[in-house]
Amino acid sequence: MAQSRKIAVKKSFDPQEVLDFLRQDELDYPAGAKKFGKDAIPFLSDLIEGTDENLSMKAAYLVGFIDDESVGDVLKKAAEKGSSTIRIAAAYGAQKRSPEVAEAILSRALDDNNPSVVKFAMRSVSNLKLGKNLKSKIDHISKNFLDDDIKNSAKDLIKKIK
Repeated sequence: MAQSRKIAVKKSFDPQEVLDFLRQDELDYPAGAKKFGKDAIPFLSDLIEGTDENLSMKAAYLVGFIDDESVGDVLKKAAEKGSSTIRIAAAYGAQKRSPEVAEAILSRALDDNNPSVVKFAMRSVSNLKLGKNLKSKIDHISKNFLDDDIKNSAKDLIKKIK
């Protein structure tokens, strides 16, 4: 009688499983990113562009945790289109990208008119220590943004850059 052996076969992600994951109230994004991986990126990109705002936002956060070069393009696109919650997710996700990709995403986010998007972008800029590269945009925010809290945060960030 031959012994049966388990052979590890990497199977592609299941879209329904991704949807079930995203529909939970509390998500473990790093675990989801590890579980679904880069094969899920095209599906998540479609969800980000979809009409269900909550699902789109969660998909944008999840894609930000996936370790793959193509994620940068998805986040760049999300940073310029979609609702503010999706643009916030893109600014947050930039923290997990290479400095060059993060800078492109955050440059777009710093041009946003939504205070929450700009706030998250400045946090990411600070965390990634990209302030010198984006100093002119942050300086512009510190002088011209309509929200005083954001202006003051930008002024504080400028002081840290010098």
